Amino acid sequence: MPPTDSAMSTERFEQLLDSIPSLKVMTISPHLEAQQRYQRMEALLKRGILPALGHDRVATETEILGALSLSPSRSLHITHLFNVCSFHHRSLGLANFGLVEQFPRLPQYEGLRPPTVELVGDLAHVHPMVVAAVLRARSFQNICFVTDSVLEPIPGARVKYMGRQLQVSGDGRTLSLVGEETLAGSCCSMLDTLHSLVHTLAVPVGEAVAMLSENPARIAGLGHIGTVEVGKRADLLLLDQELKLQRTIVAGKTEFENEQ
Repeated sequence: MPPTDSAMSTERFEQLLDSIPSLKVMTISPHLEAQQRYQRMEALLKRGILPALGHDRVATETEILGALSLSPSRSLHITHLFNVCSFHHRSLGLANFGLVEQFPRLPQYEGLRPPTVELVGDLAHVHPMVVAAVLRARSFQNICFVTDSVLEPIPGARVKYMGRQLQVSGDGRTLSLVGEETLAGSCCSMLDTLHSLVHTLAVPVGEAVAMLSENPARIAGLGHIGTVEVGKRADLLLLDQELKLQRTIVAGKTEFENEQ
């Protein structure tokens, strides 16, 4: 992986944020933030950037609650639920916080909002049984799906990244480090995820589409996309009754059309 600076000072962090004015969401570790008194999270919130808690297997309940307490009026988010985070039935981790629509009536949770969640939708990063559990536990309005896609779904294809060799799985769904089982990305499309939600997990089409478009745009604060409305950018997929792609429209321009 590329070099990182997890102990970046608040001053340097703010300089980084100010150099990326288009930034809407940033994944950040509540465990590391607790050590910095959440100063970098406060810098994100001050600029209207949504902190997404994630990539943190060791965050404690207290550290996560400390992060959530910074934003009582707006739900925070969880990046890639279940991937690089922990779940336990007594010692709570990030995954536990992603499974509740309403917190228990206990003093430590008073006034806090459960975070919205995001899952990789290839049904490999998260098993279909677990995805089904999330869909039953949370309102569809608080769930997003992403592809985490980094390469075409060509079985056996390889790519070099930061000195490491990555290879597409035999079924073309995921990317792993060569010689290891460590997942390094997905090869699925958003349309693949739609098919999985509707056909495998029996999600109504309207709810599935919301979790792929409307919800991510709303949560990220992208008001110009996500729904079909006058004045919004016309990024559209036209599907037939079997959910097969017939036309792709980007910013109002047809970029693909199925001529069969």
